[in-house]
Amino acid sequence: MTGSTSRPRRRAGAVVAAPVVALAVLTSVAGCGGPEQQRADYCAELKHEQARFAEMFGDDDPSALLDNLPVLERVADKAPEDLQDEWQTLLNALHGLDDALDDAGVDPEDFRGGRPPAGLSSGERKSVADAADALAAPQVVSSAQGIEQQARDVCKIQLGL
Repeated sequence: MTGSTSRPRRRAGAVVAAPVVALAVLTSVAGCGGPEQQRADYCAELKHEQARFAEMFGDDDPSALLDNLPVLERVADKAPEDLQDEWQTLLNALHGLDDALDDAGVDPEDFRGGRPPAGLSSGERKSVADAADALAAPQVVSSAQGIEQQARDVCKIQLGL
């Protein structure tokens, strides 16, 4: 009887051990493309685009950010999960301004000097102004600061946001 009870226990232990070992192997293999790799890829992308970021955020050209939306989107796509919300907030504000300008049929350059171009309706002016103001909203500013802080702390680079 003792022999028959010990045999199922060993077998049960082996049955339980096999999935645990498999899970450990899968977890370590998945780690190769996990958060650490994602963070490294993101930092590499930021470093690759560092000069462009300096131009975008240091430029007085109102179209600099909008002209570089594809770059910002590409970088955001590589962002680690803990920065996805920050990037989405920033991109949503930029897309809002881009859409308002498109709807009004004007370019950012048309607003040089802070004055709207002639021929815009009051509704179009308000829409563009509201979208531009959204870029300075506390949540957008905070998101940009979070992106900058993470770039400094984790990637060891300055973006100039």
